[in-house]
Amino acid sequence: MKNFKYVYNISIFSLLLIVCGCQEEEFEFGDISAPTISSVLAEAPSLGDPEYGTGNVFFDLQGEDIITYIIYTGDGRSESFKFDGNAKAMINYAAPGINTYTYTIIAVGIGGITSSTTGEVTVFTDLDDTTKSIFGLLAGSTTADSSKTWKLDAGDEPGFYGVGPGGVNVPQNDGDLVYWWAPTSSDFNEDCLFNDELTFNFDLENFTLSMSTDNMGDTWYHDDYTPGIPGGSNTAECLEATPPSVSVSITNAGSELLPEFTTDRAIELGGDGFMGLYIGNATRTYEILSIDCNLVSLRIFFFDDEEDRFNAWYLRFRAVEDATDCGITLPN
Repeated sequence: MKNFKYVYNISIFSLLLIVCGCQEEEFEFGDISAPTISSVLAEAPSLGDPEYGTGNVFFDLQGEDIITYIIYTGDGRSESFKFDGNAKAMINYAAPGINTYTYTIIAVGIGGITSSTTGEVTVFTDLDDTTKSIFGLLAGSTTADSSKTWKLDAGDEPGFYGVGPGGVNVPQNDGDLVYWWAPTSSDFNEDCLFNDELTFNFDLENFTLSMSTDNMGDTWYHDDYTPGIPGGSNTAECLEATPPSVSVSITNAGSELLPEFTTDRAIELGGDGFMGLYIGNATRTYEILSIDCNLVSLRIFFFDDEEDRFNAWYLRFRAVEDATDCGITLPN
């Protein structure tokens, strides 16, 4: 019985030791300070700098109690960086031209406390070589404000206007893709189509391309669309209309043609723009089959839906003023 009491007393003592040994330790942070942003320098390369035209902007952030920081770039993106007080963060802006962005920097400190600042940066992003060459061929130059006027290349040589295939298996006739119907001007002569003058304008300050049209009062409407036009009937005809001035961008065509028959780039018109022939509002994208100083050959699908992408209009335009020696060619 005495032995039992001894063991019991020892057990109680051990339990007290365990309880005392498991008391929770308390830790405390010192005073937590919000991160301080003392300065931000956003540097875009200037003319003459090897980085000029790359779209790169370098952010130099200075401050205290900063662990990391986030740059909201102003074009829908954000990137995070570790702060060390020395290295600059680099952000690339891809949109071509001279653009101004409003950025926001959020500095993150201990405990996730943040501070922020906002600023603006203007940066120039050059076009890729192919797009830049196409801009220059269409408008005459990319080194100064310029404009260049084009007309449908109507004449005795077929291919300036016609209907051909638009699908994968495109028939070829000595390299001529205008395969089903390709009239000469003696077979098909519509002054309201042939006399349209399309002028491409390049704005150096904003590095943008636009197009305006002088249709001499009338526009040639395809018969699928004349019923919806005031004064229209059910046949293709010339109708009074004023084509709008529109923005122009050069996009990847995603072409199904073999490389020897296309540049795989396209002229994409903004708004309700069209090039000479009005074929509705379904599409504004003209695949560039070939282009040089004097001639540009295009095709445009009848409609955007896949069912009608087997049919395409083929158009060829010639520069109004001879530009044989324009000095611009597409890169290989």
